[in-house]
Amino acid sequence: MLPRGTAMAVLAATGAGLLGWFSGRRLRGPAHIYTQDRELLAAMADQSADAIIACTLDGTVTVWNKGAERLYGWSAEEVLGTPFRGILPPGADPTLEQALAVLATGGHIHLEETLRIRRDGSSLLVSVTVSPIRDQHGTVVAAAATERDITEKRRFQAEERRAVERSARAARLESLGQLAGGVAHDFNNLLAIILNYADFLADEVTGDGAADLSRIRDAADRARVLTEQLLLFAKREPTQVEVVDLNEAVKRSGELLTRTIGADVRLVCRPCGAAVPVYANRGRLDQILLNLVINARDAMPDGGVVVVETGLTEIRGVSAVPLPPGRYARLTVSDTGTGMSAEVRDRLFEPFFTTKPADRGTGLGLSTVYGIVGDAGGHISVDSVPGVGTTFRILLPYAAGRAVGTGHRPVQAGPGGDGQRVLVIEDEDYVRDLVVRILQENGYRTTAISEDAAAGVDLTDVALLITDVVLPGRSGPAVAAQLTARCPGLRVLFMSGYSDAELRRRYDIPPATRIVQKPFTAVELLATVGEALAPVHQP
Repeated sequence: MLPRGTAMAVLAATGAGLLGWFSGRRLRGPAHIYTQDRELLAAMADQSADAIIACTLDGTVTVWNKGAERLYGWSAEEVLGTPFRGILPPGADPTLEQALAVLATGGHIHLEETLRIRRDGSSLLVSVTVSPIRDQHGTVVAAAATERDITEKRRFQAEERRAVERSARAARLESLGQLAGGVAHDFNNLLAIILNYADFLADEVTGDGAADLSRIRDAADRARVLTEQLLLFAKREPTQVEVVDLNEAVKRSGELLTRTIGADVRLVCRPCGAAVPVYANRGRLDQILLNLVINARDAMPDGGVVVVETGLTEIRGVSAVPLPPGRYARLTVSDTGTGMSAEVRDRLFEPFFTTKPADRGTGLGLSTVYGIVGDAGGHISVDSVPGVGTTFRILLPYAAGRAVGTGHRPVQAGPGGDGQRVLVIEDEDYVRDLVVRILQENGYRTTAISEDAAAGVDLTDVALLITDVVLPGRSGPAVAAQLTARCPGLRVLFMSGYSDAELRRRYDIPPATRIVQKPFTAVELLATVGEALAPVHQP
């Protein structure tokens, strides 16, 4: 250990910054004042919140202030005279020797971040400034370090960085969702034309022509499914939500999924012991399970295990999951596959992004899952380690004390019209002609008008207005409001390729006013028209 005088000088000299300036300005004058100032600086350094440590050039600790005691857990009596290596992580000896060699030549060392070990074995991050200490002859005799705990600062910075990344990813996905929703809306107009005109021709075409027409119809149906997936990702596809037992959804899908994934992949279902009711769409839950399990199977080309689990979790206070505090149902799908890199994980839910060959995936499976979960008010996250596997965790709103639903009835065609007069407003010519044709062939008197002509149209004996919601000029709801002001008894039916919920929110459409979603079939359109014209039963 250094003599007390030298140790005091070292301790005083370790007060970098302000202490260094103070010593340069004040350590002059009579010897007794010089000594007092040195002792004052030593006391200030000893009380510093930072760890102030000094050691000889062979690494023996000579100064260990109270800040070091608080930071590392060892008292000065335990450390003084021992090797400095005690607080360094394993394998740091070469780095220490190199640093001491630099200091011996008069060099300085500054580390923005380095690892240290506490007495209890826990690790922490510190910033370090090390300076050489010289005797009265200018010879370097020791080294002094100021070490500041930055563990919490780095943790906060990492959380802030992750929050920024999540926000940027969410904004990117939102932009992609808007694009996907717009494309799907326009595509739905085309699909409505293709589907219905194919149906019109079905009774008129025979032989090879009928087979070709059937292929066209099948292709249009597949395109309709793809469009629904785009709208799900964009959160613009309306879904009927009910209370569903997550356990039952997993059990019911188990047999189908086992047959789907093949003999070399083992599916393990671990439902929670108690019922797990959630607010969700029954069919969408099946889509989630199918997409995630198929994705897991494709990540295990040599076989493996897929584990599907359900459970409950509680979110309290501030959480990394962007959901309000409360109880949530948890669905976990894990595999022992190839895993993925961080770059792939960050783009995983983007539509059309896939690492699979072109003939094995569209890149819409996981984006569909993302949209379904978001539409249900839940959250999805993924952890993956290359070569180890991947785990998807989904949280869904917990429906405590609610009865489980039993499903929804299929759409059935209405009885047809009885000469009722219907106004049709649609800016897409082929869609307008399609609606007019379906209605006229099923007993309705139909008049197609433009939005500009709506103000002067004769509303005598008009029973129903059918209008697209999004029109080039005014919106469909604005036109409907103008006409119902003139004819209070006029019924209204809207058409759109966007979602029911979004349209009602944007245009303030009442829940009682029906919206038929494009692409619709003749059966779906007639059923909705029949409901819109049905007599209102007074209580």
